Amino acid sequence: MGSPRSRDAGDRRQRTGVAQEGGLMPGSLDLGYLAYLAANVPPWDIARAVAVRARRAVRGGMPKALTPFFFEVPRLSGGELLRNALTGRRPSIVDPAEREATAHLLRERYPEACRFILREADACKRAEVPVFGKWKDCRKRNSDVEPGEIVPIDYDLDPIGHQVRYDVSVPGPRVNLFQPGADAKAAWEVGRLQQLWRYGQARWLARSATERSAWARAWIATIRQFRNDCPVGMGVQWSVAMEVSSRAFHVALSFAYVMDDPAVDRKVLGEVAAMLEEHCAYAEEHLEETAAVRTNHYAADLVGPVVVGSLFPELPRARFWREQLGHKLWVEIERQCRPDGTHFESSTGYQRLVTELFLGAVLAARAGGDPAPRSVERCVVGLFRSLGDLLKPSGNIPQIGDLDSCRGLPLMPRAALDCGYLPALGAAALGNPSLKNPSSPCPVEVAWLLGTSGVERFASLPADGRTASHLLADAGIATLRSGDGYLCLTSGPNGQGGCGGHAHNDKNSIELSWGAVDLVLDRGTFVYARDPKERDARRGTS
Repeated sequence: MGSPRSRDAGDRRQRTGVAQEGGLMPGSLDLGYLAYLAANVPPWDIARAVAVRARRAVRGGMPKALTPFFFEVPRLSGGELLRNALTGRRPSIVDPAEREATAHLLRERYPEACRFILREADACKRAEVPVFGKWKDCRKRNSDVEPGEIVPIDYDLDPIGHQVRYDVSVPGPRVNLFQPGADAKAAWEVGRLQQLWRYGQARWLARSATERSAWARAWIATIRQFRNDCPVGMGVQWSVAMEVSSRAFHVALSFAYVMDDPAVDRKVLGEVAAMLEEHCAYAEEHLEETAAVRTNHYAADLVGPVVVGSLFPELPRARFWREQLGHKLWVEIERQCRPDGTHFESSTGYQRLVTELFLGAVLAARAGGDPAPRSVERCVVGLFRSLGDLLKPSGNIPQIGDLDSCRGLPLMPRAALDCGYLPALGAAALGNPSLKNPSSPCPVEVAWLLGTSGVERFASLPADGRTASHLLADAGIATLRSGDGYLCLTSGPNGQGGCGGHAHNDKNSIELSWGAVDLVLDRGTFVYARDPKERDARRGTS
């Protein structure tokens, strides 16, 4: 969610906190920081942010320009749901017609991975959801559940700090995200609906039509419960456009795994269409572009509508999302990717997140017939390649900067720093042999995202990748390798073009490994809001 300074931190000063990108922010002026921005941010970027705010003032009045919440997305009625029902065969990244062949391949080549998927899907039906690598009981209390149905999830509860609840009657961007002992990121992780992937994957692995439809109904029930319990624009799940867009991203991509099930009737199609329209319209009207520096939030805001517009062309604004917001996204990807392939926020965790999000957008646009420019694909290849350059022998990346712990493509349960599969996934998805190392097996993610054809494509690629010592000059990171030895040295710039988001003053970090054993680790920059003093202590100095 970013790295708010103390004056932005809600009830750290006994005031309601709101989600912000940082930078130019009314009502909370920090003259020293503004002077720093003036010295480090190009004048045209500051002028752009001011122009966006002025445009919002003209459209909604000055009070609405000073707060993100100025646009309401109407809920669609039952009749409208049916009129907007999705029709016919649609674009998709993975071909539903490959279900049986892909499931057979998965069972034969990746049996343990299949068991992981099924165990996690079963747990999610009980409302036991993985939150940053830890299983949390997220069930909605006092709910009546029929046998075989999913247990409803409480989307207003902080799943880690259970004493904290967010008020669903409060407009999203006005929700206090900085309640003592809480961190909204935990609630957002639950609200991204990543369990939809597990239900769809479990359906593909099912042996009978009855079992497949049971998993499809779990997918449908999740959509319905979220729409019922989290009204458009209200509560913590609508407090940041990035989260809204990410949810649309997961709904759109996971739909491919259930779209051909008989349980997905015309009524369900209408509900899916309505949910995607609501989410993308909200993200479009709340683009996080009013700060001096556009961040991963702004790019992620665009990803959801671009994916939905590409894969659901029947929706009324699909063409606008696909073409106009697509152009904005392609420009932003090129702006945020540095010549050495790293992301400008200088955080390895956030680079992993945007790499997966950007790949999803590029593949969806390609499937929808309006592909991203080649220059954008080269940028995404660079993100994969630089992550590969950072990999330890264990397959983990070093922790540099904030660790978001979130996933763009949660195709398999993975630890937050486990990126060993990513270069190979990029090689198969983008057809780039420089991302394939001679010793790299095809990861299970390739089969899940691209089907059997993706696995075959990976097998046919030459292995032109490298595993060697490397300098990522723009990021200020060097990796040294000798046999089983690995050393990472970092002394790079602050994140977001030097403005301090997601990479901070904890410089000159090292990580040392021997084989799969870590000997020296960076302790990280702590969670954002649960303990602000500890957070500032860790990110304020090396």
